[in-house]
Amino acid sequence: MSRRTRWLCVALAAVVLLTGLSGCASVRFYAQAVAGQATLMLARRDTGAVLADPTTAPHVASKLRLVARLLRFAEAELELPVDGRYGSFVDTDGVLLWNVVAAPEFDLRAVPRCYPIVGCAVYRGYFSREAAEREAARLGVDHDVHIAPVAAYSTLGWFDDPILGSFLHYDEASLAELIFHELAHSVVYVRGDSAFNESFASFVGTKGAMAWLAHNGVDKGPYVAGIAARNAFRDYLGLWRERLATLYGRPIADHAKRQLKGAAFASMDACYRRHRGLLGNGRYDTAMATPYNNARLALAATYDDLKPAFEGLYISVGDWSAFYAEVRGLASLSKSERREALARVSLHQDADPAGVTCDGV
Repeated sequence: MSRRTRWLCVALAAVVLLTGLSGCASVRFYAQAVAGQATLMLARRDTGAVLADPTTAPHVASKLRLVARLLRFAEAELELPVDGRYGSFVDTDGVLLWNVVAAPEFDLRAVPRCYPIVGCAVYRGYFSREAAEREAARLGVDHDVHIAPVAAYSTLGWFDDPILGSFLHYDEASLAELIFHELAHSVVYVRGDSAFNESFASFVGTKGAMAWLAHNGVDKGPYVAGIAARNAFRDYLGLWRERLATLYGRPIADHAKRQLKGAAFASMDACYRRHRGLLGNGRYDTAMATPYNNARLALAATYDDLKPAFEGLYISVGDWSAFYAEVRGLASLSKSERREALARVSLHQDADPAGVTCDGV
């Protein structure tokens, strides 16, 4: 039986199983997920075949060779498991799927979306924009919702993830960060702790990209400047999450809280424009052009808030092998114990981004 045929059999079996176990809405979600993944897997071409094809565009071949070098570096220097991943190519461009995130009107914690085997996450992914919008409309009746486009994702080693056409638009440092981030998910994945999983992978991605640039003698200046801007913007969003959390905890009527919430988000936008030069100097203008809400702030926190803790942990042990061993140890703890342990090693963060002062809520 061919690999493709085996995959289709697994997909069909999954649909049958889920039909027997779930309600109609769940069946529709899992059916589209299986169909989307199956379509992606069936469209793959071995990278060797793509490189040998005389019709392959030079820029495509160049990026495929770069990915191969990144994978070798990931295994040899970062001790990341590759295990056959990114050995194939799918000529698909743009957004791969859309993640829908929801949070209560007066709460910055995302509503957990739970799945078999992998546990709960802060988002639910759809291969169709229309399906994502329908889910957002359903949740938006009494929640803040956000639809986030996704260009790449990890199947956590269940399948050999392909290189996507969207990867071709990344510069060298950004492509290295993306590949190392996705590979890191196969090192450690904790059921039901999205912030731990994504912040860990984000740290590995950025730290690994820096190591890659240094290894190849590439000028790190632009990438370092981008990381500094990213950190400043992360701290800026954190400042507003703290202010909103304080507001939501106040014992006032919902209608008054709703008005203050709207004023807070307006102040957040105005403060960004006032301090734009300190917050990426225009790098986040596009992000700020779409209004923030509780769901979008929750998603940002998932990927960034624990990164200083993982950075502090790496510094304390000094190499990748020991670092991964410590992270696996953290994964065996309860969620509260993990947070306490990470807080002890987290690098100090100022309350506000340097030079940024915003009016109170």
